[in-house]
Amino acid sequence: MIEVVVQRTVVVSFSSVCRAGVAAATLAAGVALAPAAVAPQAFAHDVVVGGNPADGQTVEEFPREITLEFSGIPQDSFNTVAVSREGTGEVLFKGEPALVNQNVTLVVPDGMDPGPGSYIVGFQITSSDGHATRGKTTFTVAGDSDPVAAPAGTASPTTAAGDGSAGAVAEEDSGASDSGAGWLLPVLLGGLAVAALVSMALVVTKRKA
Repeated sequence: MIEVVVQRTVVVSFSSVCRAGVAAATLAAGVALAPAAVAPQAFAHDVVVGGNPADGQTVEEFPREITLEFSGIPQDSFNTVAVSREGTGEVLFKGEPALVNQNVTLVVPDGMDPGPGSYIVGFQITSSDGHATRGKTTFTVAGDSDPVAAPAGTASPTTAAGDGSAGAVAEEDSGASDSGAGWLLPVLLGGLAVAALVSMALVVTKRKA
C-alpha cells in the first residue's frame, strides 16, 4: 500500500511539473514575441509621400518655396530643410520650415535663383512618433546646368538656431532614422527561457523513465 501511494505521489508531482513547465514556456514565448509584433508600429517613422516639387520632378524654373508632404503629422520642433546642388553638395540655403498638418514648407530666400541643374532637398524632422528622421528628395530645373550667381548684396539666408551641419542634413539618405533594434534583447532572453524549460522537462522525463 505504501509503495502505491509513493508512486501516485510521484506521478502527480511529475504531472504538475509538466503543466507548470508548459504554462511557463507559453508565457515566455508570448513575452518574447510581443515586442516583435509591435515593432513595425513602434518604429514606423514618417516618410515623404508627396511634395512640390515632387521627388524626381523636372520643373521649368527654380521654385519659390519647397514643400514636403509626410505620411504623418511631424511634431513642430527641431525641423530643418536644406537645399543643395546635387553635383557638388554645395548648400544653397536652409532653415526651419513652416508646418501645416502633414506639410512642411520652406520659403526660398529672395533673389535666390541658382538656375538649371539638379538639386537635393535634405530634411531633418521630428516624426509624429517623437523620433528624429532624416532623408532627402531631388528635383531638376530644366535647361543648361551652368550655375547662375545670386545678385550682389543678397543676404545669406539665416540658419535655424541649434541646427547642425547643413551639409549633413542635405546629404542624408532617405529613410535613415534611429535604430529600432532595442526589442531584440527581450526576444533573445525569451527564447533562452523557453529552451531552458524544455530541457528541464526532458531531464525530469528521463529520470521518471
